[in-house]
Amino acid sequence: MTAQGLHGPPNENGPTSPLPDPMHPADARPSATYGSNTQRVTHGIAIMGSVDRLIFNPADGDADGKVVKPRFREGPYPPDDIVFRLRAFVDPPSYVACWNRLTGRQLLLLRGETGTGTSTAALSLLRGVTRAGRITGLDSATDLTEWTPSAAGGYLVQGISPESSALLDEVALNRLTDQLRVAQAFLVVIVPAGTGLPRTLAPWCEEHVPPDPSGVARALLKRLAEEGELDPDQVRQAYAKLDDSPFKEYLAAGRSPATGVEAVEELREMVVNGRTPEDAADNLRLGSAEAAEELLRKVRGNTEDLALAAAVALLEEQDRSVVERLSTRLRPLLAARIETPTASTDGNLLGRSIQDRLIAVQAKALPRSVATTRGYRYWTEPVVFRGKHLAEEVLRRLWLDYEGFSELLLQWLRELPYEPGLDHSAGRRIGRVLCQGSGPDVLRELDGFARSPLSWQRRLAGYALGEVVQDPVMSAAVRVQLRQWSRVQRPEPRCTVAETCAGSLGLALPSFALKLLHTVMEGTEDELDANVQKAVSAAFGVLLTEKDNRGPVLQQLTAWLVETGGTARHSYAVQATRALCTSGFPATNRVGARGLKFADVFTAAGDLLVPLVLAALGDRGLYETMSAALTQLEDSLEPGQQARMDAFLTSLTEESGGHQGLRGFLLARYRLRYPRPVDGEFR
Repeated sequence: MTAQGLHGPPNENGPTSPLPDPMHPADARPSATYGSNTQRVTHGIAIMGSVDRLIFNPADGDADGKVVKPRFREGPYPPDDIVFRLRAFVDPPSYVACWNRLTGRQLLLLRGETGTGTSTAALSLLRGVTRAGRITGLDSATDLTEWTPSAAGGYLVQGISPESSALLDEVALNRLTDQLRVAQAFLVVIVPAGTGLPRTLAPWCEEHVPPDPSGVARALLKRLAEEGELDPDQVRQAYAKLDDSPFKEYLAAGRSPATGVEAVEELREMVVNGRTPEDAADNLRLGSAEAAEELLRKVRGNTEDLALAAAVALLEEQDRSVVERLSTRLRPLLAARIETPTASTDGNLLGRSIQDRLIAVQAKALPRSVATTRGYRYWTEPVVFRGKHLAEEVLRRLWLDYEGFSELLLQWLRELPYEPGLDHSAGRRIGRVLCQGSGPDVLRELDGFARSPLSWQRRLAGYALGEVVQDPVMSAAVRVQLRQWSRVQRPEPRCTVAETCAGSLGLALPSFALKLLHTVMEGTEDELDANVQKAVSAAFGVLLTEKDNRGPVLQQLTAWLVETGGTARHSYAVQATRALCTSGFPATNRVGARGLKFADVFTAAGDLLVPLVLAALGDRGLYETMSAALTQLEDSLEPGQQARMDAFLTSLTEESGGHQGLRGFLLARYRLRYPRPVDGEFR
């Protein structure tokens, strides 16, 4: 998995990696001011890099170039994400009242239960009142009595914390309403069900009433038809089946808008790919908590079936051979726990086939498809449960209801060899089940993975934390844990922090992620581990996939560049700036792809470059590189674009304050453009 030429262990994913030294436990690093990553994802990007070669590189082949998009954010919501989330949106019964409240007071306290579409309704309201303007997420712990809108647009607080809600009173909300009106801004605060608010705040409050799942299903079918994903005949078939079993019963029993979306997913598979009504019914019916309980009751005394059920629950959609092979490694651990022996073969020397065993645990192998990893293609047969949510329910029951079973599963994972996608699949599912746990140390179970010398195990912890941080209640615990790991002396926990920032957490909390990276890079150039540097490159690469993060990332690199030479941050920033001016930052070995280049930023928002250019021109190690980049940029401009370059140079001059490096560049530029005439030449 590890690319050739990168610093670090040659096989960081495998069992040959060095083991932790039990005689030298990790000790805390001094407090710092805030200022061998290989990552495989089914829906994401994998990025790598080191301080002398910053690499942004998809690993394992089947990454599709996109990070798993977070549901909730602190910072700007990309417009495309909002449009996608609203594609099946139906105005809930409470929508008109909420609209009137928000447009009348600029501020709405929206009460709603989890999973009923409250957040989607809030995004729709803000998109409407701002006329598709900018929507920014705020920290759930934001003190709204002190907060002031920074610009026009929409603001969303996802699940205000009890501490913040306790500070709200009529005086504070009146002040906030006035400030929002002056700024031409709107704020929606989602108040979790059960959170107490004073009666005096009633003029700002509305209760979210979820829409009918059947209406959501019909709206999504209409959208699929408009987008050309279903032809007219398929749409007619799908509408007709909505009123038949099992869809009618499934929609009638649900309260969540997701129920309508799931029904349409099954309908689409039926009319497009020929899924049978029986399979569709199983997918909708068998995903309940009752179905999970029934399944576990059947397999609880059989190590073979229980191991397979647990493996599918953690690794659903992984290849059949992988699930089968890894589940066999779980059997000895279960055998030590279960008194009842494995079922007798009764003279059958072959035993049961994998198909029989999958049927026994309500699972199946999907049709063969082609996957790509490590530069080659292969056939895969993904294994899934027959119920749409059965994997989550089975894992939740195993993890939370049976004493010691979570430790057993974690032990099993720590002893497994690496398989492509193991970190992503198991990490995200563990993260979701941790959100259902309780107690102050619910994240303790990830500590062993965060401190592992194996990069795939650290990435597993990162994927899990990326899921947990989306829970408004658990978000603060994730932040505390990552801050602690970012200060640890040993490199493994700091790698985990940076690798976590190279996922959905980085996009959800970009400002927090940059602060963590600042702490992770504390130390001198000689002290910093190469794998930490690569993980930091991964995080920057992910952040730069969204344009709103370009400014903060460049600002961070500029701050590191002006630090005293010899620090790890300064050395990294020098190499990052050099890459930005030449091959692209972070560099990439991927065919047809490249990192962010100097000209890209200049074209989109040249003002973002001014501080970095001045810092680079003042650095002896970067002066020539930056001068060449500016010269090359100007030479590449079309004749009509010279005014933009002149304006950029003017901005540099105004911000320079007599900057010696800038004076040297401008003088060299003048001499290049207006060379002195030779003797005898007309002057």
